[in-house]
Amino acid sequence: MYMTFVSAGLMLIALTTLMLELTLIRVFDVIWTSNLAYMVITCAMFCIGLAGVISTIKPISTDSRPNRILAFWSIFYGISALSILPILNGLSKLSANIFTHPIQGILYSFCIYSILAVPFFSAGMIFSVVFSAFSEKIQSLYFWDLTGAALGCIVLIPILPLIGPGGILFLAFGFCLIAAACFIGRKTWLLLSLGLTAALVSIPILNYPKYIDFKEHSAKRSLLTWKERGRIEKTVWDPISKIDVIDITIKKWIAYDGGTQTSYIYPFDGNHAAIRQGMPEGADRHFWERMVLISHFLKRDSNQRVLVIGSAGGQETRAALMYGAGHIDAIELVDTVVRLGKETYARYAGYIFNDPRVNAQTGEGRSYLRTVQTPYDIIQIFSNHTSSSIAAGNGALESNYLQTAEAYKDYFDHLSPNGILHINHHIYPRIVTTAARGWKMSGRTDFQHHVAVYEAPGVQDNLPTILIKMSPWTSEELEEANRFFHGNRVLVEHPLAPEKSFLSAEFYSGEMSEELLDRIPFRIDPPTDDRPYFGFLRKHAHPLHPDPKSFLNLSTAMLLNAQLTANGIPMDWIHLFVTGAASILFSIVFLFVPLLFSQVGRSPWSGKGYTLAYFSCLGAGFILIELMFIQLFMKVIGYPLYTYAAVVFSLLAGAGSGSYLSGRIGVQPDNRWHIPFWGIITWGLVLLTMHDTFFRLLLAEPTWLRIGISFLLILPLGFFMGMPFPLGILAIRNRHPGTIAWVWAMNGFFTVIGGLISVLLAIRVGYQWTLLLALTVYAVAALLFVRLQQKEPIGGK
Repeated sequence: MYMTFVSAGLMLIALTTLMLELTLIRVFDVIWTSNLAYMVITCAMFCIGLAGVISTIKPISTDSRPNRILAFWSIFYGISALSILPILNGLSKLSANIFTHPIQGILYSFCIYSILAVPFFSAGMIFSVVFSAFSEKIQSLYFWDLTGAALGCIVLIPILPLIGPGGILFLAFGFCLIAAACFIGRKTWLLLSLGLTAALVSIPILNYPKYIDFKEHSAKRSLLTWKERGRIEKTVWDPISKIDVIDITIKKWIAYDGGTQTSYIYPFDGNHAAIRQGMPEGADRHFWERMVLISHFLKRDSNQRVLVIGSAGGQETRAALMYGAGHIDAIELVDTVVRLGKETYARYAGYIFNDPRVNAQTGEGRSYLRTVQTPYDIIQIFSNHTSSSIAAGNGALESNYLQTAEAYKDYFDHLSPNGILHINHHIYPRIVTTAARGWKMSGRTDFQHHVAVYEAPGVQDNLPTILIKMSPWTSEELEEANRFFHGNRVLVEHPLAPEKSFLSAEFYSGEMSEELLDRIPFRIDPPTDDRPYFGFLRKHAHPLHPDPKSFLNLSTAMLLNAQLTANGIPMDWIHLFVTGAASILFSIVFLFVPLLFSQVGRSPWSGKGYTLAYFSCLGAGFILIELMFIQLFMKVIGYPLYTYAAVVFSLLAGAGSGSYLSGRIGVQPDNRWHIPFWGIITWGLVLLTMHDTFFRLLLAEPTWLRIGISFLLILPLGFFMGMPFPLGILAIRNRHPGTIAWVWAMNGFFTVIGGLISVLLAIRVGYQWTLLLALTVYAVAALLFVRLQQKEPIGGK
């Protein structure tokens, strides 16, 4: 009976840990940026394994039930998790000067790291104690651990909008109290903890629609100023992005993730004809600028079909309606923003999203595009990509699947013979090379005559206008576009006079020479779906200066220089440097501290190195496969958040089932141990080689079916991946006290460091080669397991 309570407590701790990790990632996306969120949470996650190191030095006695130890760490976990909110909010006052005052910056960083490290360290102590004390039940316990983690990755989606991240911390505290009662093993304590949890969760629920919220630590786009003035009308913690709607008198400002991205809802009375009469001179009063309108102006009154990817506040949709579009598909990734346009601010915006010509829905642009058969006359993307590191799948480097060569091929394949692709996005030289590769992949030629690029003259323009026509531009069309811009934007890439263009003809070829790639001082090579890092531009940390000879324009140089602090620190790289340095430091702690200060480390025993290497391989292999699958399955599921949840849930649920059933099918250290390794490698290779075929068959199917079949494809791999860890524990459970805690620490350490390795490998060789490497790691683990199969206890207990 007690083991049932232990299993329930372990599942709750695992659920809470993953739920807390994802919540804090979302919080740091808002109060900082996604790459800093990755850095801070990754470094904090090392502390789960660090708990195993401590348990190695001072292993617990397994002669009695460790119920009090587990209950203590569970309660401490809950208290420390709940403390994150007030402490982070208190530290927000120190954040403004962390890069100009080094001492203040060090103090601030230390406090941030400490408050985040404590709850994860507490969770690590619980895992380490449970697995060490009840190692004979590892196959069942690992099932409950992974099942809890699987639930933790999906519970955030429905709960976050209701209670916000502050409410999640209350819920985490409650779950820890219930877990403590389970570890005590008394029904009275369990009933009491359930009552306290209900009371705790009722606090944020009763406070809805207001949130017990975190304060911003960085002033993104003056959001803090408007907040201090009390001008925020609505706040919603959407699972993808936190949305704030601010009344700035002349319009409504939609701020994504604390101002990381932005859009506007303009007041409109519904009279398109009256607004159109004042165009283009009046564009700045009713739209962001003239660049929003240009494609719709060129296609005006032709009953044009339009696709807007990232419809946001609706200015692109409204421009299409104003110029006589016959049908508009307005696709927006964040469901809250769709509902704001169709419901909350529908009247304010002139009911544009309720117009019968408009199909406004939540979705991901490329996934939606693949379901469409009728071609569009205009596809418009206005500076659109998700700022959520969870939605992107990895916060280390933002993946942008709207800016890859394959994405442009999709756009071209869905445009009418005279259709226009209208893009406003920074770094237009890289957009040109990426689109050129997509054009070539579509079997088309003579790309340069199809591309016109307009840029603001003499200033930094982070939103140049790229217009790609499926038919070559004519002089009449360009003259019409020039008159519309009237000097507001100038033609920097001339399709009819290439000698007047800033870029050379090679940029339009679809294949750039290594000599040219080396000569340009930023990354210009086309991103692909296998390496979708459009925003990863920097080659070095030196300031850049515009240079036409190396095709470095003013806007690109200023954008990259803006990411350098006054001390020359590249903020777009800092998370990789800090995480890499932390990995080196923790590798010393995880390996050498037990070797020097623990009995199990100092005692000589056969196979010590093989044992540590085996569990390290399992940690690295698991996370490499998980992160690569998130990226691969993004192509078929489409919705980034659903992809993340589906992949992680499938792998963890499958792994839990594999662990639970491994004993029942006879997988033991001395029998059938090879089954999981053959299963992982075989099914992994099947998915690696056949996933494109599977995905093509599924692209036109409903979202729920794509998710369901993805689950079925991933589940068998997860099933086999859940067996090697408990198999290894069973093989070493009779060795020195502290051995299990040590291997647990190494497994956890390499799970975290594997995330960093996956980023570096994905940049260098792409997702598919990284996935192949992950399968190779499991093959190495199989060879190492042979050395773990010694039956006699070594050193005694």
